[in-house]
Parts: sequence; C-alpha cells; structure tokens
Amino acid sequence: MSGPKWCVVLKNSWNLCFFFAAAVPLILNLVSLVPIFYRRQQKGKAIRDNASLQPLVWLLVVDVLMSAQLIVPIHNFLMEKGTFSEWSCVFYGAADMTLSLVEVLLACMIAFDRYIVTITPKWGKWRCHSNYFKIIFFAAIIVGFWSFVPTAGYGKYSTFHDDMFCSIDWRQGNIEPESEQSRLSAHRYIAFLTATCLVFFLIPVCIASSLYYSIIDHVDSQNSSEVQLENGVPKPEVCTWAPRNHVAKVGLGCLLVSVLPFFAYSVVCLNPMKSDFHQIHYIVVPVIISRVSTLLNPIFYVWLNPEIIPINEFIAKRAKPRPQRPLYHTINLIADVPGMSFPILTPTIPRRQLPKIPPHLASPSKPSLNDFLDEDSDSEPKEHTPML
Repeated sequence: MSGPKWCVVLKNSWNLCFFFAAAVPLILNLVSLVPIFYRRQQKGKAIRDNASLQPLVWLLVVDVLMSAQLIVPIHNFLMEKGTFSEWSCVFYGAADMTLSLVEVLLACMIAFDRYIVTITPKWGKWRCHSNYFKIIFFAAIIVGFWSFVPTAGYGKYSTFHDDMFCSIDWRQGNIEPESEQSRLSAHRYIAFLTATCLVFFLIPVCIASSLYYSIIDHVDSQNSSEVQLENGVPKPEVCTWAPRNHVAKVGLGCLLVSVLPFFAYSVVCLNPMKSDFHQIHYIVVPVIISRVSTLLNPIFYVWLNPEIIPINEFIAKRAKPRPQRPLYHTINLIADVPGMSFPILTPTIPRRQLPKIPPHLASPSKPSLNDFLDEDSDSEPKEHTPML
C-alpha cells in the first residue's frame, strides 16, 4: 500500500475511534437518564424519595460532559486545524482533570451509599439529598481548585500536534542533566502527579473496594443462612441494587470501570523513558482508553440495577432449567426384575439351619406348647410336636 493511501486509512481509523469514544457514550448516558425518571414515576414514587439515585444521576451527567469534551479535539482532527490557545488549553485541561477526579469520587460515594443500604440501614437518616448534594458540591470545588495547581508551576497544560490536542504536558518528567530548571520542573511535576494519585485515586479506590468486600461478604452470609423465612413470609432481598446472585460481579465491575481506564494516564505521565511525542497515538490512546469508563458506567450502574431496570425478570426468563443429574439405579432396577436371578449382581448369603432331631431322641412325655393354651381360646389346636 502506498504512502498516501495508508495515511487515508489511518485517518479514517482514528475518526472511527474518536466517534466510538465520544458519540456512543454520549448517547448511551443520555438514554440511561430516561429510565431513572420514567420508572420512578411509573411506580408512583418521585426521585426525591430515594437519595441513592442522586449520585447515579450526577455520575451520568459527568460522563455526558466528559464525552462532549471530545467534540473539540475531534473537530480539530477532522479539519486538520488547531484551535487551542494557551488559556483555552488551561481551562480545557483543568476541566478534563476535574471531571475525571469527580467521577472516581462519585464511584466511592456510591459504594458508601450501597454499604449503608445493604449492611447498616440504621444510618438511613443520614442518607438524604441535602447531605449528598453538599458532599458532591464541596468535593467538586476542591477538585476544581486542585486541577489549577499546574498553573502554579507544578506541571503544565500544553497543546500537541499544531494545537489540535490539549492535555497535561507529560514532557515535564523528562529531566535534562545539564539544566537545573528542568530538574526542578520535573520534581514538581512528579510531586503533583504523586499527590493526585494518592489522594484522589488510591485512597478512594481502597475505601470503595473495602466497602464492596464487606457488602459481598454480608450478602453471601445472608444467602447461605438456613432461615429463609421470617414469620412465614420470605425474607426481602438483602441487596436491591444488583441482580440476584450477581452482587459480586456487579460490585467489582462498578469499581473497575470507574477507575481502571484512567490508569492509562499514569503509564504515560510517569514513563521514565523519553518518548516521541510527535507520534499521534502517544497522545490519543490514553484519552480514548479513559473514555471507556463513560461507556461502561451506565451499563453497570443503571442497566444492571434492579431498582431502575427489571433485570431480575429478564434473567429469570432467559434462564434455562439445569438438566438433572442422572440417577445411577440401573443395576438395582435390573436386580429387582421378577423372574430373573442375578447372583452376581445381588449375591445372597445362605441361611444357617439347625440340624434335624432324630426320631428316637424325641420325648413324648413332655408337653407341647398347645397344652398350655386356654381351653376357651379361639386358636385352633395344632399338632403336638415333642420337644427335647
């Protein structure tokens, strides 16, 4: 294949990747907002009656904004013209980091809410829309200020490929031995990334994983208990946010899809080797991988949630009855057939018989058992048999 044709094919493939990473998650998250409001109204309940839905709604809103962010670089890539200036790149990069960190914090908050609902319902008074809104609001403000820290010298937001793409400048980690300024910039940049990873990724992920572990252990212990009835009525479902018998899969999936896609940035940002930033895949691949979370979040948080989607009924209809294990009674059935004898299959033990009494040893003088029977007895007289 010649050079120009190869470039055309490569450009078309990148266009397809951009479309899949932006348009599909955007449409899926917008569609996922519909059943949250429609199903609640259909059941006769308003969304304000269930505080657990507020973090889910905000998570979908964040995913919509993250997907819409890719419209600008997609437009620049298709038009082959950069539109990012220095300050627009700063605001774009800060907004991208803010949304990414808020998504991880929302995943941790949803795990905490599910822990309260499943294990400690007595904390239900603390679960209200006002408390959840305050937590989300102040967390977003803190993360927003933190995203502007690179403007103070701890990192830098830069443009790539003729101002077509904008992100944090990963080249800050490349230390030039001859330059003292380069060494200082690299140390500040690494310190900023380390603090970001520790405070906004590692700690929330550890908290969420421990909460999901407690939930899974509690649900397994409840399902394995022998007492399944309470006052003659079946016990209610312990876990209402995941399909029956699939709590561990959904909980682990929610945690992984909200966190793992962003680790592609860590591979690039903390890469100690000097890389060729003129290659477009080095800039685009982490962005596309990070948007996988916006595609999978509505699936795990909404479409696998029995409170929003009747997934249990769907699984019950699709489930096929398991075939029964074969009963290995063939040998016994053959042995019980009348008129046939199978000494090998059903061996018999010969009974032990007493020796016969010789006639000359019989004593006719001793009474038999019939002599002791009452005369008025209805029993018929039997033959006298001499006894020893």
